[in-house]
Amino acid sequence: ESPAELPGRMGLGGLTLALDIPEGFGRDLHRGAVPEIGLTFDGAMPFRAQTAQGYALGVLQDFSDKIAAEEGIGQTSKVGFETRYLFNQAFESANAMVPSVLMLILMLVPAVMAAVSVVREKETGTIANFQSTPVSRIEFLVGKQLPYLVLAWVSFWVLVTLGVTVFGVPLSGSLPALGFAALAYVTATTGFGQLISAFTRTQVAAVFATAVVSIIPTVNFSGLIVPVSSLGEGGRIFGLAFPGAWFQ
Repeated sequence: ESPAELPGRMGLGGLTLALDIPEGFGRDLHRGAVPEIGLTFDGAMPFRAQTAQGYALGVLQDFSDKIAAEEGIGQTSKVGFETRYLFNQAFESANAMVPSVLMLILMLVPAVMAAVSVVREKETGTIANFQSTPVSRIEFLVGKQLPYLVLAWVSFWVLVTLGVTVFGVPLSGSLPALGFAALAYVTATTGFGQLISAFTRTQVAAVFATAVVSIIPTVNFSGLIVPVSSLGEGGRIFGLAFPGAWFQ
């Protein structure tokens, strides 16, 4: 109903293409001027966006030729597109890939380390020492998780610094909020690794199981390839339930 409604609906994946015809378009067209219209494409899936752009360009060119024939203007110039990006306007791959790779690293490495730390005790048999002490299960798990949680959180700041200084990725918003979000994220990933350790008995199995179970959902459902808002209903629910989507 209004241009203000466009970003919200397109962000939720409800629109693939939006056509904005300004006031006085028909008058300018029949007067022989070159009026402009706005076409907004959802670029979450580039192939679909490019296909929609091709069809839209064909329809507009056909309409322009018919108007020219009716008005007796003769051969008209081709309808052209001036492309502008609402996100990542410079179209630099680093702006999109660096945050995604950062999220992927903080999903995989802390989870593997947390899983191996528990499974190593099971594989070597030293976990029996803890079972014979008054240490509770919660205390054991928290004690195993805390070192890797701190290490992962420090690694996050190192990765952010590298992204800003080396790759030139802009950092906007609240820095404390980003830090707290990262802390919650690595808490979830290290806890996820400990969850995997409950189902494995060897370190090799723990590494492979954690890598497979974490990488596939992270790549496909966390916004690394396609934004979570543009996934189907089932994929969106699964993605939001997975820690990777929180950071994206």
